[in-house]
Amino acid sequence: MTRNIVVLSFAEESKAFQAFSELKQKSADGAFSLVNAVVLARNANGEITSRDGWADGSSGDHILTGTLLGSLLGLLLGPLGVLFGASTGALIGSSVSLDDAVDQGSLLDHMTHLIPVGITAVVATIDEATPDAVDAISRSLDAVILRCPAEIVAAEVDATVKAEAAAVDAARKVLFEQHKAEWKAKIEDWRQQAKAGSEQLKARIKNSLQ
Repeated sequence: MTRNIVVLSFAEESKAFQAFSELKQKSADGAFSLVNAVVLARNANGEITSRDGWADGSSGDHILTGTLLGSLLGLLLGPLGVLFGASTGALIGSSVSLDDAVDQGSLLDHMTHLIPVGITAVVATIDEATPDAVDAISRSLDAVILRCPAEIVAAEVDATVKAEAAAVDAARKVLFEQHKAEWKAKIEDWRQQAKAGSEQLKARIKNSLQ
């Protein structure tokens, strides 16, 4: 059995939910083992939103916490998903081939390119001996499918999270340096005020002694 992350992308929302249902049913029948799954769609603002989720017979996004799919979902629902979605839209409207862009992009690029505005997708973690059963669902519902070993997805998710953390740390350092510059200017201003106050005080003392 190989554990894969599978993305099934649909132009019709109803077919995405049908696939979501069929994956659960086929898993129960023993065709493969569905670990967890989520239904995603991209709104007009470019944000990817979760429409439904499933794991171990339960529904809701919270059940994916602590899982690879949950970590992936966190990236797709955040600024990264919007960023990739915006780049997809820009590519579609340009002379650059979207296929070429996908070939050159990361795995997360590939996934988000399969969820442009107006598309609903099912993203699932599946243990499968062969791809036949899931591919049959994909063909019957006219889906675009992307399949990748879970370990590769996990490595990319981990690398992306680390890159985001590094970017945040770098931003904090920049802000700290900016603040240091601001504080330096303010400290110098305070020093000048203190010097002026000291001169005024000396003058008053001198006048009082005359």
